[in-house]
Amino acid sequence: MRNIGVFLDELHFPFGFTADDMFDTKEVTILENFGLTMSKLQEGSLLPLTAAEHYFLAELDGEFPITSEFSRCWRKYNSKVTRLDNNARVRQKLKRKASCDDEPELIKIADDDDDDGYTELEFEL
Repeated sequence: MRNIGVFLDELHFPFGFTADDMFDTKEVTILENFGLTMSKLQEGSLLPLTAAEHYFLAELDGEFPITSEFSRCWRKYNSKVTRLDNNARVRQKLKRKASCDDEPELIKIADDDDDDGYTELEFEL
């Protein structure tokens, strides 16, 4: 698998992959060095060049059982990210709208039959 850059997921892991102890040191190394390649391969924006990259995609598609360290690490990363995203959606649903205990103030308009001028407004506060 080729290394095309450092992979940092600041949205889901703002303090790095080692901060939450979700990944061991070997998995952190794989994610940081090859995570960008694995992400782009899965999205389809990068074409596989090596046999390892072809095998990685075949494992993710379910054509082969997951045996490589790359696929195992990427599957674990995706499960953590999906869990974090689902928790964020649940928190959004549980947020309550602000309630107002006061009743709305009524504004009344005097009902005169004078169409020649403006009507007087009465405000009840």
